Amino acid sequence: MNNTKALKIMVTSVLALSISIPALSVSAQATTVKATTTQTATPAKVDHLTAEQEKSLIHVAGFDNVKQFTGFYANLRRAVAQNNKEAVAQRISYPLSIYSNSKKRSILNKKQFIAEYDKIMTTEVKKALANQRLDELFIRDQGVMVGNGEIWMAILDNKLGVYTINQQIHQ
Repeated sequence: MNNTKALKIMVTSVLALSISIPALSVSAQATTVKATTTQTATPAKVDHLTAEQEKSLIHVAGFDNVKQFTGFYANLRRAVAQNNKEAVAQRISYPLSIYSNSKKRSILNKKQFIAEYDKIMTTEVKKALANQRLDELFIRDQGVMVGNGEIWMAILDNKLGVYTINQQIHQ
């Protein structure tokens, strides 16, 4: 093949490539815009703590590490969802404070908690836990709050547990 013919083939190939690249770019941009629009329209449920929350768990709420909380929290949610009274009772810090009808009462032990489980774990309390997004948990020096205060959990006497249940939040 002579040099002139080879040069023509190379120039033609470069021109064809330069014409097709913008077309590919436009196509890729349209796909990206479409995907972004779809994501914006349907926000995904966030199943992880933010970096700021992770810091707060340790430096403000006093957890040893993030996994200490996330493991406990996942097991509590699962136990409540499965109505496993025994497993939930194991995650309570006794005495458990219950606020209901403008009154405070205490659940002194696991046996009492299991006996009164259906009165304590109301539909509203269960919903608050089931619907709680991790990135929306409220964390402070008193522990971690679920929902609008339906459940509070913290490390008390070196044990992580639920220490307060507020039943009047939605009344």
